[in-house]
Amino acid sequence: MTELPSVTLIHNYREEQQPSMRLYAERLGDALQRRHVDLRRVRPPGIVPDPWLRGSAAWNKIDAYAGRFVVYPRLVRGFDTDVVHIADHGQGYLIGNLNPQRTLVTCHDVILLALAAGRIGGAPIPQMALQLFRISLEFVKLAARVVADSRSTRDDLVNLVGVDPARVTVVHPGLNQAFTVDRESGAALRHALQLGDGLLMLQIGRTFYKNIPGVLRILHRLRADGVDVRLVRVGRALAGDERALADRLGVTASVLELGAVPDESIPALYNAVDLLLFPSLYEGFGWPPLEAMASGTPVVCSRAGSLDEIVGNAALTADAEDTDALAWHAAAALTDEKLRSTLIARGISHAARFNWDRAATEMIALYRDVAAGAA
Repeated sequence: MTELPSVTLIHNYREEQQPSMRLYAERLGDALQRRHVDLRRVRPPGIVPDPWLRGSAAWNKIDAYAGRFVVYPRLVRGFDTDVVHIADHGQGYLIGNLNPQRTLVTCHDVILLALAAGRIGGAPIPQMALQLFRISLEFVKLAARVVADSRSTRDDLVNLVGVDPARVTVVHPGLNQAFTVDRESGAALRHALQLGDGLLMLQIGRTFYKNIPGVLRILHRLRADGVDVRLVRVGRALAGDERALADRLGVTASVLELGAVPDESIPALYNAVDLLLFPSLYEGFGWPPLEAMASGTPVVCSRAGSLDEIVGNAALTADAEDTDALAWHAAAALTDEKLRSTLIARGISHAARFNWDRAATEMIALYRDVAAGAA
């Protein structure tokens, strides 16, 4: 098949609740349209009005389950495009109402299975979510092709899910915004947020596998060793055991909580800090290190999941649990100007390899394969 196949791109139900998956579908779709792909987007409306959802756990459950598993499957019946691309494996159950031979699914991670297998700590597993996740992945196994964000996710699909490796292709996503070196915008944001002078270390992400206790221990070690750095955090503030740990380590006053930061301010935030610290216990891909690199900000991260693959030699890495090594790396990246310059140059060059136009080109080749196989 030489002509471009027509494609239906299926977004997540209530995608506004999953910003990274919304951006994945939006950016990929935009890149496909730049290549003149005949693209149909499916964005299902929520079945429960937003005002009803606020403050009502019952309506939220009705919307989550009835909307996702009753209404959405009916909406996708009868598509007549050459290929249907489900942009997130969590919606894999939709394959039950599609032609699997014409369907491609992107899998971003299998974190719940990794957690259930005891690979990433002992966080509690929501059993209903785990069972629904397994059901979706069983449907994913029926798809003509599966796209993985990384080799790590591909290996997890093969080893933990049982997907035929011949049907899994790695396509690295691009960056979701135009990140670039812009120290003026960084300085302006520092001033606007009253972050003051001195060294700043950024941590992004609130879920358990972002290793917040490790971040706090690294901050404590740095300050104990005489590195006068403060930690900038995005998202929900420390609470519970994590807040207690910060108090016990004596670093609470050195943690600057920004709360929710608008997407449009994130590029300036990377330019406002001196280092991204990202010691995750698991990542299916991991955008923040690449975003920081593209912004000219050095990165210290773990090697967990996909990170070793994604950052290459452009970041300083260690095992997620090795807080001593990560703290040593962070101290060097913050204080050694020659090393900083090397990391910045490597990072800018490395991050440039991850772009949506390249991803769209690779995806179109897969669409052609799927369409030809179903003809």
